[in-house]
Amino acid sequence: MTLTTVLLLTIFAIFIAVVFLYSVYSLYAIISGAPFVPTKKARLKKMIKMANLKPTDKVVDLGSGEGRITIEAAKYCAKSIGVEINPSLYWISKIKARGRKNIKFKNESLWKTDLSDFDLVFIYFIPHRMEKLAKKIKKEMKPGSRIISHAFAFPDWQYLQKDDNIYLYEI
Repeated sequence: MTLTTVLLLTIFAIFIAVVFLYSVYSLYAIISGAPFVPTKKARLKKMIKMANLKPTDKVVDLGSGEGRITIEAAKYCAKSIGVEINPSLYWISKIKARGRKNIKFKNESLWKTDLSDFDLVFIYFIPHRMEKLAKKIKKEMKPGSRIISHAFAFPDWQYLQKDDNIYLYEI
């Protein structure tokens, strides 16, 4: 084998490994929460407006994907955290947010994230996990905390405001 062939095979092997790891984490995300679906800019603007963020707010985006909600929210609040289980999306988020002081990303499962320090949670989740997430939120978040849910409502919760399929809740 020539050096060029070895180099091409190595690059191909690395590519296959990255695709495999991305697929494994994506499958895990689907099972434990939701697949990655980027929020459209128009919806993002509605979510931020509905959140009525204050300069003192601490915000978390559970399943932050490539960071667009976390980064946008940081413009209006004290601290904005993105939680993403997929390492590829986590690193993309970190690169997009470099240099910003009030943004942090965590590469972990949202189920391991302590919500007690946050004033607002952004989520874009799936119906079969909303009840489990509702229990976590009620257990960990303080009264007066807000939740912005894109696309899916919490079963048995009364929302404060609804705009199309974006819901605002308060604990």
